[in-house]
Amino acid sequence: MENIFRRRILSVLVFVLVVIVVFAGCSGVKTNKNPKPMQGQGNIVVPEDNGIVAVYLAPKDNGVLTNSDLKAHPEILKVSDFESLTTLTNRYIIPIWIDKDAIDLLPKGWLNEPPQKFYPIIVVGCSDVLYVMRDRLGLPIFGPYVDWGKKIVGSGFSVWMITATSEGSISSTLKGYVGDIDISKILEESNALFKECFRTLKYTNTEYGFNFYLPLTWSNYKVIEDKWTGYKTGASGGEVTETGPMILIRNPQWAEKEPTQDIPIMIFTISEWNDLENEKFHIGAAPIGPTELGRNSKYVFALPARYNYAFPKGFEIVDEIMQSNPLEAF
Repeated sequence: MENIFRRRILSVLVFVLVVIVVFAGCSGVKTNKNPKPMQGQGNIVVPEDNGIVAVYLAPKDNGVLTNSDLKAHPEILKVSDFESLTTLTNRYIIPIWIDKDAIDLLPKGWLNEPPQKFYPIIVVGCSDVLYVMRDRLGLPIFGPYVDWGKKIVGSGFSVWMITATSEGSISSTLKGYVGDIDISKILEESNALFKECFRTLKYTNTEYGFNFYLPLTWSNYKVIEDKWTGYKTGASGGEVTETGPMILIRNPQWAEKEPTQDIPIMIFTISEWNDLENEKFHIGAAPIGPTELGRNSKYVFALPARYNYAFPKGFEIVDEIMQSNPLEAF
């Protein structure tokens, strides 16, 4: 999980570079060596050598976490406006850290809307969960009324994440940590929730024998039956010699007018996989073959090469899911 954001940053950079090259080549426009931030993205500076593991919304000139704290932890990306925050949260599943003095930067009710309602939420600087999570952020938490004007709000930090949903109810992780701010402790709790959020849904395929874990943002996903095709290696490479099943797990936001990235799972018998490994047949034009995700006594499950080469909507989140080792064979 630590390398998820490093991979996602590289994916985005490759995509941006391709767009720049194509645009410059078609129009003859020279690119600016020191371009201004793109409109709608804010002044986001992404570290090149560290994977981002959380985004921290805080006042521009101060915050509970000091500049020295953040300098020592470049994997925490500080933003100071809502626009910059949503640039990341609309594309990736990412823990959202909110400084206690930056709560008013969020639109009312925003954290109750998908997809961010299913992300780990951490408020830095306050350990009273009812005060900060329920009464300030408006999260769906039940509890007694508290007159906060008569109570001293504790320092520390608070965490929240929805772990399951059903009709009319939710299950969640909710906890306050009292005491001085320890950024290492916040990171420990944040990373644990981040890892957990990728395993809150489970698709089970009993026909072939595997489980596949998904985040709650994929609730109401669909399963599509497809097939892979193998071609003879050599001069008559266009000849079909093998075919087999492929399962597509489809994002609930998929629409015919705007398709999203599917999760394709190729299914091979052991002998078919061995033949593929021994180059008795090949799949597609990619110079590399499928990547094994897991196996049981009968089948090998694999991810197609270059499955996301077209960068469709949602490819970044699918990459996150695949980096979480979601397949479990049985």
